[in-house]
Amino acid sequence: MFVLRTALILIIICTAFNPYPAGRKVRVVVLNAGHGGNDPGCHGNKHLEKEVALSITLKVGKYIEDNLKDVKVVYTRKTDLFVPLTEIASHANKNNADLFVCIHCNAAVNKQVFGSETYVMGLHKTKGNLDVAKRENAAILYEEDYKKKYEGFDPNSDEANIIFNMFQNAFLEQSLSYASKVQNEFKKNKNLTDKGVKQAGFLVLWKTSMPSVLIETGFLTNADEEKYLGSAKGQDQIAYAIYKAFKSYKAEVEGYDAGPENEVRPHITEEQVQIFDEHMKEIPKDSIKTAPVLTEQNLVFKIQIANSFQKISLNTSKFTALKSVEEVIDDKKFKYYTGNFKTIDEAFEEQRRLRKVGFEDAFTVAFSNGKKINLNEAREMLDKSK
Repeated sequence: MFVLRTALILIIICTAFNPYPAGRKVRVVVLNAGHGGNDPGCHGNKHLEKEVALSITLKVGKYIEDNLKDVKVVYTRKTDLFVPLTEIASHANKNNADLFVCIHCNAAVNKQVFGSETYVMGLHKTKGNLDVAKRENAAILYEEDYKKKYEGFDPNSDEANIIFNMFQNAFLEQSLSYASKVQNEFKKNKNLTDKGVKQAGFLVLWKTSMPSVLIETGFLTNADEEKYLGSAKGQDQIAYAIYKAFKSYKAEVEGYDAGPENEVRPHITEEQVQIFDEHMKEIPKDSIKTAPVLTEQNLVFKIQIANSFQKISLNTSKFTALKSVEEVIDDKKFKYYTGNFKTIDEAFEEQRRLRKVGFEDAFTVAFSNGKKINLNEAREMLDKSK
């Protein structure tokens, strides 16, 4: 009965759902911090999965709320609370989420195993994938009447776990797109090792009616990785990577250039602030600019090409190839800009060119009367002026 019902639901979903509807927007994201309450999840020598996952999740949400004002962030929990897996999926569906993101930490008997991986609903292509799914699915054992709630599902059964690959197929392409973006961001972090995008049957993704992923940020059972996952710096960097992937995914779905906007980075660590403050003592006060040199134009676009907690010489060989470079101090960092464009299209064209010639992290920033503004605000200003 369980298998037959699953197959029937799959047929209905696949025949009725268009994975790329015209004009689709990403306006609601539901964030789920794994485990919680009387379910601690896995653990290392010092840290519990439920605590690390919650901290990272709250930081991801803060990044989205601060930088993407048109997106509503919904949390399945913001405290140390146990939420049944069925309620988590229901929460996402009731809020009409456009993307569902579960954040977890991993564990292994072999304490040498490390790395980050992102899962979508699908086949257990290896025993390792199946083991991860079984461990996470075992959270239902903390619920009363779990057999009734999950239609006889046994989290310890290989067959029962495998059957869940039939769900989420209608959203698989979009889920894989976001999952790939998460892993691509993780690749940029020297403290993380990319273990790729995988498929497995997670109950928490079951019956969600939107693209959904489960992120295993790293292994708490690995001493080095636990130290990083448990640190404020590590949690912030992981959260920022997940946010950056979300912003890129949103741009892809809505059909615009994601060129990173003026990011709000509220989670600067004490160590980074100390580096900045110490460096500032060595710099003559009259050599510091506190705002970009702008023209009299009300709205201009520039390309940020670098930022650092320490000053970069304007005579560095990489900068000399550019016509002009402006240096400013903003948010405890030295930031470097080039260009002065009237339209977003002109700025994006220069951004693409700069990325091709070695400035891989170049992105467009908008200024109105000398103040940085969100690119969406700049677009609205341009539309009103037409």
